[in-house]
Amino acid sequence: MQNWMAPSEIAGLLLMRRVPKPVPALYEWSDYRVLGVIIPDLDDVLRMKTSKLPSRASTLLPLHLRPALLAGVAIVQRAGPEMLHMLRGHMMGENKARFGSAIDEIVDCARQSRTSSQLHLI
Repeated sequence: MQNWMAPSEIAGLLLMRRVPKPVPALYEWSDYRVLGVIIPDLDDVLRMKTSKLPSRASTLLPLHLRPALLAGVAIVQRAGPEMLHMLRGHMMGENKARFGSAIDEIVDCARQSRTSSQLHLI
């Protein structure tokens, strides 16, 4: 499996905030992460066991949550850029725009580096 994107970049995207669908009655905007779309019930576990939720800026996770993030990164890595575009649909407003900009920039950089690395074969 070829890395089309750095795992650390994927991890950062998966830790961005999202809006759950349907919106729960006791919705708190800071409680939900994109990773929760891939790993069912992760948002509930994060709220119960973690005092400060991780973010793209601060990706430090408690030890017991790291396997979920690694699994999410592996799932996205294997599925490819299409999955990131699907995950973008789970976001709203400014976060959706930032997520879209980030994935466009990262995917474009990955394409350019792949193209330049194959030029020596010509």
